[in-house]
Amino acid sequence: MRKYIIRFIAFLALFFVIDRAAGFVLNYIAENPRGGMTLRRNYINDHCHEDVLVFGSSRAHYHYNPKVVTDSLGLSCYNCGENANGIILFYAWWKMITQRYYPKLLIYDVHSLYDVLEGDNYSFLQILKRFSGKDCVKPIINDVDPNEHWKLHCMMYRYNSTFTELAADFISPVKDDTSDGFIPLQGHVNTKHVKGKPAHSDHELKFDSLKHCYLEKLIKERGTTQLVFVVSPMFEGMNPAVFEPVEKLCRQYGIIFLNYVNDPKYKGNIDYFKDLTHLNAEGADVYTRQLMKDLKPLLKGDDEKQ
Repeated sequence: MRKYIIRFIAFLALFFVIDRAAGFVLNYIAENPRGGMTLRRNYINDHCHEDVLVFGSSRAHYHYNPKVVTDSLGLSCYNCGENANGIILFYAWWKMITQRYYPKLLIYDVHSLYDVLEGDNYSFLQILKRFSGKDCVKPIINDVDPNEHWKLHCMMYRYNSTFTELAADFISPVKDDTSDGFIPLQGHVNTKHVKGKPAHSDHELKFDSLKHCYLEKLIKERGTTQLVFVVSPMFEGMNPAVFEPVEKLCRQYGIIFLNYVNDPKYKGNIDYFKDLTHLNAEGADVYTRQLMKDLKPLLKGDDEKQ
């Protein structure tokens, strides 16, 4: 029996050494990428300093052209959009960013699935695991899954879902086309995929209390930053009732809320869409210009009140 106990302890010791060694290597790779999303995320959390930041899912990533924002407002801008992610990730981004500075303006593109409705919140932890050593990130991970605390003691576990991307970004990254976080999409929507009805019927609306909690935290902790919530266009539109919790929060705290999801200028317009969910490059430029035109008098009015 003693022999087996000694072997087991030796195995644990060996695993600990291997795990720490692997963690050291993975951490070095993560902190020294040559490009790709790893470099982009590092820039957002550790280095960005722009006056205007854009938060949100892929619809933020592809719909907001920072050059148009800069031309319209005379402020520097960076697009922090992250595909298939919402408020749980972006609240963590906010906590890390505001340890350095508060931007003048934060534009948050609201996504029904990632910011409002019930869903798989655990999926939002895949990127956050790498940053789990930061004190501001730990409570967020714990809110989603308290059991993650124990798993994250393993260094290799922190990187298991992003290892391939980390390695590619360290060895031979696919570089972004721009240095401002925006990736314009080319092409037009295939009308064969058109469903013919807006997304989300009333009986599908099950709101997520955790997402709502973090939306409210972001509002309360905006500091000197002016916060704007926006819903960008969709090809087939969407049931506007899905955004009622966000609208209610905005009314409660005096936050600007603009909804273009059913705007007839974009809805069903093949020229402006890459697919049913995302604007193409032309649509993004047209939409960003319209948003800036609509937003400027509201921002000016808010400044005057202050």
